[in-house]
Amino acid sequence: MSGRAVFLWVVIPFVALSALALWLTRDTPAHAVAHEAPAMAVPAPSEPSRAPPEPTHAPVERTPPAVPPPEDEPLEDPPPGTWSKEEVRVALRAVQPLVRECLGDASVRHPGAQAVKLRFTLEANGERGHFERAEVVESTLGDPFVHACLLDALADTQFSAPPGKAPLTLTHPFHFRPRKGGGP
Repeated sequence: MSGRAVFLWVVIPFVALSALALWLTRDTPAHAVAHEAPAMAVPAPSEPSRAPPEPTHAPVERTPPAVPPPEDEPLEDPPPGTWSKEEVRVALRAVQPLVRECLGDASVRHPGAQAVKLRFTLEANGERGHFERAEVVESTLGDPFVHACLLDALADTQFSAPPGKAPLTLTHPFHFRPRKGGGP
């Protein structure tokens, strides 16, 4: 393959895809987010100015999200004879670090309180359990990257499970909201 063919078929698509990925994951400037500040009409300057424009409002401080521990979330009552509430809590505790990471990354692009409701099936295989058939049911985020991260988190997590349990399908909300005071 000649150098020109490599350039046309490898380098150009790589650069284009990289630029697209950077554009999709960029931080939205505070003045461009409609719900944070009202839009203001700014007259066009008559001649180009070299001084940077003065901000029209104070910058929005973003803090990392706080994900409450699974004990704070109301759990569905599992059908009698299946998984107990404590066994479900063990599964949810196992996935919490990955969920926090996904929602922490999302907090930069989506400030404020957010919620994602996921449906998944808990399955036991010997003494290990895992999440199966996860899907997003409801979300205040219109971000497919966050949804994919959450679904991958469920797919990658294993936990200790009681042997011999039948699969249990649940719908569970995951909430995150900015921390008060901006502390860790």
